[in-house]
Amino acid sequence: MDMSKIRVIFEYEFRRGLSAAEATQNIIKVFGKGAASERTVCRWFKKFRSGDFNLENEPRGRPEVKVDNEELKAVVEADTSQTSRELSVRFGVSKQTMLDHLSQIGKVKKLDRWVPHDLSEGQKRNRFDVCLSLLSRHKLEPFLHRIITCDEKWVLFNNRKRSSRWLDWNEPPKHSAKPDAHQKKLMLSVWWSISGIIHYRFMKPGESITADVYCNELEEMMRKLAIKHPRLVTRDKPILLQDNARPHVAQATLLKLQEMELETLCHPAYSPDLAPTDYHFFQAYDQFLQGQIFNSQHDVENAFLRFIATRPPRFYADGIYKLPSRWQRCVDSMGAYFD
Repeated sequence: MDMSKIRVIFEYEFRRGLSAAEATQNIIKVFGKGAASERTVCRWFKKFRSGDFNLENEPRGRPEVKVDNEELKAVVEADTSQTSRELSVRFGVSKQTMLDHLSQIGKVKKLDRWVPHDLSEGQKRNRFDVCLSLLSRHKLEPFLHRIITCDEKWVLFNNRKRSSRWLDWNEPPKHSAKPDAHQKKLMLSVWWSISGIIHYRFMKPGESITADVYCNELEEMMRKLAIKHPRLVTRDKPILLQDNARPHVAQATLLKLQEMELETLCHPAYSPDLAPTDYHFFQAYDQFLQGQIFNSQHDVENAFLRFIATRPPRFYADGIYKLPSRWQRCVDSMGAYFD
C-alpha cells in the first residue's frame, strides 16, 4: 500500500485519541501485517504530538529528532537538578539541541537548578512580597533559630570534570574519555538547622523522592529532632523551610504537615537563591566533591561524613543567618534574581 495513504490513516487514528499500539492493531486488521509496525506508528504519533502534521517523506540521512517542549518542561520541573547532558540522552538529541530547547522554554541553570531565564512579572512580584513579609516578621519576632531546612540532591560517583586546554594553532587536541551520561548516582536527602545536621539519608540506587518517601523522611527527622533539640520541639516550635518540589507540596505531604502541626515558611517558586541548602550547603558540598571518584555507595556515604566532620563550627548558622540579607537583596532588586 502507498505509504502516503498509510500516513493519512496514522493521523486519523491519532486524532481519534488512540494509542500507537491500538492504532497499529487496527491498521493490521484491515491492511495486513506488513502495513505498519508499532515502532513506526509511535514515531509518527510523537511527531503529531509535537504539532507537526506534515505527512511528506522525511529527508534522507540521520532523522531529525524533535523535542516536545511541553514534555521537556514537565520533565525539568519534576527534577530541576538534572544536567543538560542527562536530558539530551533522555530525549535522544545532542547536548546543543537540548540547550536550545531549554532556552526556548525559558530555563537557565542557577545554583545547580533549572529556573526560568526571565522571571515573569508575577513571579518577581511574588518573590518581592514574600521577602518583604519575611523581613517584617524577622524584625518583629526573630525566628531564624527555629528554622529546619531541607532538600535533595543527586550525588555522582564520578565527580571529575573535563577541562578546557589552550593549544597552539597546529597542536591536535588531547583526547580524554567522555563522561558517562548514564553514570551511577545516588539521591541524598538532608535536613539541618543552625545547630547542624538533624537527619540525612542516601536513597537506594535508582530510588528517588516521592511524596510517600518525603512523608517518611519528615517523621524520621522529627523523631531525631525531639532527641537532639527537645526544647525546639516542645517550646520554641520548629519552622520548616522547603522549596516547592512536587513531593514537598503534594496533597499527602500537606496532610502530613497538618497532622504534625509543623509550620512551613513561605518560599517563592523558582528561588534557589533564597534556599540555604542550595546557596550554602550544596555549594560547599559540590566544592568538596570536585575531582572525587567513588566505587560504591559506602564510599559516597563515607565522603559525606568527612564533609560534615570538616565543616567549621559556624558553618550551619552562617548559612541560615544569610537569609535576611538575601531577602533584602531580593526586595532591592524588585523580585529579580540578584546573584
